[in-house]
Amino acid sequence: MKDQYQHYLELLKGLRLMDDDFFSEALDEKIEPVEYILRTILERNDIKVQCTEAQVEYKSATKRSIKLDIRAVDTEGHVLDIEVQRADKGASVRRARFHSSVIDRTLLEKGEDFDALVDTYVIFITEHDKYGVGLPLYHVERTVTELQHTTFGDGAHIIYVNGAFRDLEHPVGRLMHDMNCTDPNKMLNPLLAKEVRYLKETEGGRSQMCRAFEEVARESARDAEYQKAVRTAKKMLALGQLDLETIAECTELSLDEVKALADKKPA
Repeated sequence: MKDQYQHYLELLKGLRLMDDDFFSEALDEKIEPVEYILRTILERNDIKVQCTEAQVEYKSATKRSIKLDIRAVDTEGHVLDIEVQRADKGASVRRARFHSSVIDRTLLEKGEDFDALVDTYVIFITEHDKYGVGLPLYHVERTVTELQHTTFGDGAHIIYVNGAFRDLEHPVGRLMHDMNCTDPNKMLNPLLAKEVRYLKETEGGRSQMCRAFEEVARESARDAEYQKAVRTAKKMLALGQLDLETIAECTELSLDEVKALADKKPA
């Protein structure tokens, strides 16, 4: 157990805010640091964050689920999803579209007018320059082609932040410098440095991160077990000899999950 703890402490030394689990732990329910990040990325000093929460999961029994690194709501009710993605594949354009759509489906009550739908922001902070032209930010908006690409104005906003941008004269460059620092003493923004310092240099913070490491390990194990159960269920469905209830019982998947797999089975 002691060796495992020391191993976690060694891992912790090398973590940055560009590591999504560390980012989530550092900024969970932290209003001011998240407000600073959003003001920098949205280039607006009037952003007021009302609440923020890490690892918010949008679950579905039969469809793809997502977990947001940081979900914030500002005082105007706008919903903002901040995702840290080191792997290029993790920040694909269709993933951004999916995040936006999944968030949307939770925002209206039954019978509520569509005009009540608030603006949403899906923000991907990527390790590398997504579009390779050296800009700090890339804004994605729907437009009307036949009207000289006039903005559609549906309130859905997607922003890619270039994590490789390092111009310290630019606000985004200073933020990206801090996002890539392993040493809080070298960070420029005191709000971010304070949260990183707590997790890395205090007993309470180190214990918090060790618990987070353990939860990640457990979650990985659960995911591996789930994927194994899915593979087994697919093989059983392919045989065509067992009913769905029996397959669900044998694999410990829900009946809805087995039905969804059966619906996808090739004819």
